[in-house]
Amino acid sequence: MPCDASEVVHVLDAFRLEPASLGEAEWFVCTDVVGQLQLIPGSERARLPASVQAQLAHHEVASGKPPRRLAATELFFFSTEVVEHPSNTEGFNDPVYLYGTLTGPWPGNAVTRVNGQLTVTRGDVLAGFAHGAQEAFHYVQDAESRDAPRAYHALLPGDRADQLAQGRGLVLTYPAVPAELQAHHAANGAQVASVLHAVLSQLQEDARANQGPQAIASLELPVPSRAMAIADLELRGYEVKGDLATPRPTKGGLVGKLAGWLQDEAVRVPREAPPPEFLELARRVLPLLPGWPTETERALRAHVLAGTPVTRPTVPRAPTPPASIPPRLPTPPVRSSDWMRDFIDAHGKPGGEKPRLTRMQPKPAPRPPPAKPASPASWQADFAPAPAAPARPDTRRQEKSPAPPAKKPDWMSDFDD
Repeated sequence: MPCDASEVVHVLDAFRLEPASLGEAEWFVCTDVVGQLQLIPGSERARLPASVQAQLAHHEVASGKPPRRLAATELFFFSTEVVEHPSNTEGFNDPVYLYGTLTGPWPGNAVTRVNGQLTVTRGDVLAGFAHGAQEAFHYVQDAESRDAPRAYHALLPGDRADQLAQGRGLVLTYPAVPAELQAHHAANGAQVASVLHAVLSQLQEDARANQGPQAIASLELPVPSRAMAIADLELRGYEVKGDLATPRPTKGGLVGKLAGWLQDEAVRVPREAPPPEFLELARRVLPLLPGWPTETERALRAHVLAGTPVTRPTVPRAPTPPASIPPRLPTPPVRSSDWMRDFIDAHGKPGGEKPRLTRMQPKPAPRPPPAKPASPASWQADFAPAPAAPARPDTRRQEKSPAPPAKKPDWMSDFDD
């Protein structure tokens, strides 16, 4: 059944479709309470919840320009959950595998939602987010947002260049945000920064290993999270003090000395950067990729047009038949990701290096291993029987005067009428 506009929670994107499908030119990409992507026609704007309408109004003022136009005859919408960056592949603009839920093709009567894999290249990922950042959805800044909250998207190729030239196989991609992080908005800047950092890191490693391009090899690459970078260094045997990480002292003797010689030298902890800086790095790196832009990239970008002023009706319009929008299929609260493992295992090589995975679901920072193993006595104490509690005296016949009421803390007076 089509999604009810009154049941969506956040807006991720707004665009105009050309040619207009079913008489509708303006469309909103939203999320429902379980995080599924939902497509809402512009004629349903008045039925959106008040909070969603407020998000749209703020975006229109903050962006200062009308929504972009997409000249497409076939659109897909992809909610990305995991990104795989394979290792030890031949070439420079290597493949990248995106896993998540694909909705489409739209418009049409055969719209479906399926879990699957979208294969693109490193350049496709950088270009998709770099170009899409200009049309990112603006949210209101709140106390919990360290950076300006934005919902970013990437237009990626889902077919060959000849099909893209006909306006078919265009995939609008939105990195998924965990439901527990969608209190005030669905900003995905942290997820986009993690994906771009992984792509840029592998491009830099390949450039250093193959003596070029030198501009990529010498690039000063920040990190999305300095806390995670420090935790990773500590797991690798470093001690971090300020901006410098030095090898942790090893054991004495010949074995310890050999380990110290093989250990990496002191390294500097990378600085942390916000999502806009990673997007700017992506723009700078793209012209340095050999053979970029590709035929696929040129065919894809030709379908993104500048927005034109939107004239909204000032009088009520006659009811129109509902447009054919993606059906809202039930989503289980906890979905297994075993199907992703089948794809990831198929890409691996026997004995090869494991690929890097960028997960949209954040994980707590890993803890470094303890410096010394716990002694047997310490863990055995956890299983020792608890000491018997002292016998309580019989106070049933003793009369005690009631204790005076405790004085309320000062902060509670703020809630008194």
